[in-house]
Amino acid sequence: MIPVGDSEPRAWAGFRARFEREAAALETLGAHEAAASLRGLVQEWWTEQQAWNGRLTEVLGVHHEINNALVGIRGNAQLLLMNPAVQQQGIRERLEVVLRESGRIQEATGCLRELKTGSGGAAPQTRAA
Repeated sequence: MIPVGDSEPRAWAGFRARFEREAAALETLGAHEAAASLRGLVQEWWTEQQAWNGRLTEVLGVHHEINNALVGIRGNAQLLLMNPAVQQQGIRERLEVVLRESGRIQEATGCLRELKTGSGGAAPQTRAA
């Protein structure tokens, strides 16, 4: 999908094209004021939609920051699991919970990444954590 800032996301481009065709049809019928009014409304909506798409893409980009933090959390938990102190009662289980739950967070950030890509935002080429 094309990034939001570079061009029209597919989901909204069809609506915009339909409105433009309607404005052209009004123009053909001689309703110049109505056509101009429709074009103005479409442009207003489109500007607002582009701003919304841009902000949504920004917000959904949080998945990258979360995954970066998870790299540190998971890496440190894995290092701690190699430590002899892990033999103390309950420590291994707690570290395994950290790894399991951080895996769940990682899966959830994958959903954010998919949503960002589907909304027109660029997807990262590599995956952290």
